[in-house]
Amino acid sequence: MRTDFGELVIEQAIVHSVPTRAKNDPREYTVELSDEASPLSDKVQSALEKRLFRIFNTHACSVTEDPEPKSPLPDWVRDFTVGEQDLVEISGHLARHLQDCQTGSTSRGLLVVAQVRLAQQPALLLVKLEQETGMQARRVGEEGKRTFDVQFYADLLFTEKANVFKLALFTADGAKEDLLQGWAADRQRSTRRMAGFFLHDFLGCTFTEDPAEVTGRFHDVALKWVNSRLSEPADSQARIDYTMAILSELQSTPETINPREFTTRNLKGDHRREFLAHLAENGIPEQTFVKDTELIEPRLQKMRVDFSSGAFLVAPLDAVEETVTFEALEDGRTTATVTGEVTNTQGFSPPGGRSKKTSPAAQTTVTSPVEDSRDTDGQ
Repeated sequence: MRTDFGELVIEQAIVHSVPTRAKNDPREYTVELSDEASPLSDKVQSALEKRLFRIFNTHACSVTEDPEPKSPLPDWVRDFTVGEQDLVEISGHLARHLQDCQTGSTSRGLLVVAQVRLAQQPALLLVKLEQETGMQARRVGEEGKRTFDVQFYADLLFTEKANVFKLALFTADGAKEDLLQGWAADRQRSTRRMAGFFLHDFLGCTFTEDPAEVTGRFHDVALKWVNSRLSEPADSQARIDYTMAILSELQSTPETINPREFTTRNLKGDHRREFLAHLAENGIPEQTFVKDTELIEPRLQKMRVDFSSGAFLVAPLDAVEETVTFEALEDGRTTATVTGEVTNTQGFSPPGGRSKKTSPAAQTTVTSPVEDSRDTDGQ
C-alpha cells in the first residue's frame, strides 16, 4: 500500500495508562482507563499530526495480519471501521490487551488510541508511549470523567515528557482485505523485538514482505537502474557515486531502508523521479521496509569498477571511499587513482582467464571509459 502520511487528520483521541507486571509478581496492576476522548485544541492537534507524519514517513513498515491468529486486534479493527465499536469501547479492549502482551521488562506506559482519517478514509491509530513521572491524567469533562486534557498533549509534544516508541495505523480499506493491512513503526527499531512483542503478540501481524527478500530485490533493482540508466561515458561519476551510495545504505547501521529518503539524500535532479519509478515498477516499497542483508551479504563486501580497456578495480567499499579518487575527463574517459602503500604484488588469474602481473607503485592510475560499476564478492 502506498499513501501520503501527510494527509493524516486526527478526529478524536483517548489515552489509557497501561502498567506492567513482572511474570512472577502476584500483585495486581490495573489498567487506568479514561472514560472519554481528550479535548484537543487546533494548535495541539496540528502539532501532533506533524510529529506523527515525521515518524510514520521515516519508520513505518507495511504489515499484514498473521494468517495464524495470535491477537484479537485485527477483528476489533474491523468492527471499529464498520461502526460496530466506538472509540472508547475499542480503546479499552486494546489497553487491556496491551497489558497482557507486555513483559516485565517493558516500562509502564500510555496507549493513545485515535480515530483519524487518512486520505479521506476512516482509520484507527495506535501509539504506545513510555510514561514519565508527572504525566498524570486530569479529571476534566462532564461529571469529572477521567481523561487527559490539552496540557497532557502539550507536555507530550513540546517538553518531551514522553517518548513515542511504537505506532500502528489501519485504514478502512486495509480492513476490507481478507487479511488486515496497515503500517507499524518503531522509533527504537529492533526487528526481533518488534516482531515478538508489538508486531506479533499485540497487533497480530507480520511484515508484508520478507525483509531478506525485499532487501535483496532493492539491491538488484537499484544497481540495475544505475548501470542501465547511466550508461554513457559522461555519466560515469554519477554511476560510481550512486553505486557507492546503494552499497553504503545496505551496510549502514539503521535496520530499515526508506527509498524516498535514500533517493532524496543521494540522487540528483530527474534521477530521483526516475529511480523511484523504477523501484515501483519492480515491486519495491516506496515506504520504509525492514533491512535484512542475509541473502546478499557476500555481495556487499567489495565494489568493482570495470573499464573498457579490460582493466578493473576491486576493493572493499571503505577503501574505495578513503583511498580511491575518480576524475571524469573531457573526452568521456575516467581516471581512477589509488593512493596507498604497496604491500604485495603477484600474478592474478580471474576464473576462466589468464594470469596478469601487476607493477608495484605507491600510486596507480588507470584511465579508460568506465564500462560498469557494481558490487562483487571478489570473484
